[in-house]
Amino acid sequence: MADLESLGEVARTDVLVIGGGIAGLSAAISVKEKNPRLEVLVVEKATAGWAGKAARGGGILAFLTPDDSPEDFVRYHVEHIGCYLEDQELLMEYACTCNQVLELLDSWGARIARDRRGYWKYVKTPGAEVPWGLAGVDLDMCVHLRRRASELGCRFMDKTAIVELLKSGDRVTGAIGFDVRDGSCRLVLARATILATGSQNYRVMPMWSCGRGDGIAAAYRAGACMRNAEFGSFVNMIHVASREVIFGAEDHMFNARGEDISSRYRPGIQPDICAMSAVGWYLEHVEGRAPVRVKAEENVLQIGSEVLFSTDLVWKRPAAIAFWSRLWEKARRAERESDHGMPEIMPGFIGEQSPVMVDHGMATTVPGLFAVGDVSYSGSAWTGAVPSPPGRIRGSGLMNAVWSACRGAASAVEYISGEGPGAGADASLAAESKERIYRPLGRERGVSALEMVRRVQQAVTPVRYSNWKREDRMREALGMVLEAKEVLSSLKGEDPHDLARCNEARSMVLCAEMFYRASLLRKESRGWFLREDYPDTDNSNWLKWIILQDREGEMALWTEDIPLERYPYRPPPGRSATTLAWR
Repeated sequence: MADLESLGEVARTDVLVIGGGIAGLSAAISVKEKNPRLEVLVVEKATAGWAGKAARGGGILAFLTPDDSPEDFVRYHVEHIGCYLEDQELLMEYACTCNQVLELLDSWGARIARDRRGYWKYVKTPGAEVPWGLAGVDLDMCVHLRRRASELGCRFMDKTAIVELLKSGDRVTGAIGFDVRDGSCRLVLARATILATGSQNYRVMPMWSCGRGDGIAAAYRAGACMRNAEFGSFVNMIHVASREVIFGAEDHMFNARGEDISSRYRPGIQPDICAMSAVGWYLEHVEGRAPVRVKAEENVLQIGSEVLFSTDLVWKRPAAIAFWSRLWEKARRAERESDHGMPEIMPGFIGEQSPVMVDHGMATTVPGLFAVGDVSYSGSAWTGAVPSPPGRIRGSGLMNAVWSACRGAASAVEYISGEGPGAGADASLAAESKERIYRPLGRERGVSALEMVRRVQQAVTPVRYSNWKREDRMREALGMVLEAKEVLSSLKGEDPHDLARCNEARSMVLCAEMFYRASLLRKESRGWFLREDYPDTDNSNWLKWIILQDREGEMALWTEDIPLERYPYRPPPGRSATTLAWR
């Protein structure tokens, strides 16, 4: 029987953090600040400090300004964003403590803009009276966090793709993967493991393409429960020519007849883009009133975003200004052919599926495994009926990443204090995992990872499948996913980099299956979740979370009633047609 050392290089640590983006680095720092004696190892597929989505976004943090109260935030969120599908207790904890994240990031060296009084310099969303504001952090934040983690004694293992979690009995005790440069096998044994691997974004939009669902799939295969997997179809409206996001386009959409379709599909000011924007675009095409364009001169949000992100008129952020200035100059070059200031737009599929189920301490349902940041954002359930991030609150992604990482780190430290010496891992199961991981490299011919990725994208990106749901169309899409699943056994990898892509393709297939199976089960429309065949919000029958788990190789699904008797805000009973009132 094989021992672990015969399988590859074995590292040992107290806390293993998988993922070197903002959530993983925040977790590593927090563990060391809680207990400096604990050894912390951060493993990252790319390079920790330069990985993840944080350095490619807006660099904004949603927080409660002096004019906002936690009670107002929670009430607004429940009634207008999460639509009563939230864990209201965790939501209140978030509202009461999220502002501490700004102080933490500042103490770790990240640059957050301040006003002359030394307070966080913030803006409010124009035209929308919402109980939060946006602070600005520079896009080199993760470089500073890596530096701080190094100062505290954290170790790093870069260029290592983690594929499977190691277990001893029912406990997670580490992970196994490989070096993407030379393909050598690497194992890490740990007393506690923190997943910080990001959401599933299906590799469609470049800015979000690093979210490939590896941690979601590894947690699922280790027996962890998933929750809210049906919320994974976020879109931004983008320019057809440049494929860049046009902020606020959803509020100024016009069809080929010159008709204002924004007022038809999304009446009133809303906190952020909603699923009806993509559905409206789709229906205009189906009914012969395409193309859909945006009146650029009326789009104050895009104009304001360019000022906010690419100039120093509001926030002095050198890295962010350089990034966004280049991005928008590239977009402008592609957009110069626009028709009379009305560029054609389309939905840009982002996904943001984040279903790993966690409790209030970010512990998964498997002992020894914790999940923070985007990998468990929807799974934590505080955001409700929306893909998360951004959860219809721009800036909540970065905020939740750090906030949840601190909670997960505290829980991991407490877990270790109650355990004895670190357990090993089942060597025979580890050997089986290694054999599965490397199997694609042994094939002379087969299906490429990129071909598999394209198959999944064809099943998840069309609006008619993932955003405007109906049973027959979802079953068609699920059939495409299951056909791809059948072909997984013939994946072929050319080299270690391609082997990483093969694992990512497996993860995408699994996440897409989760999405459609959970979506078929939820028979209502609520928040971001829209079903053409069930257009009403059904509070009598569907105030439930959908849970799924691997059981002996099959995907089991069931529902869990939301404990409204404990919560302060409750919806009216029965059915409400407000979700699709435009009909």
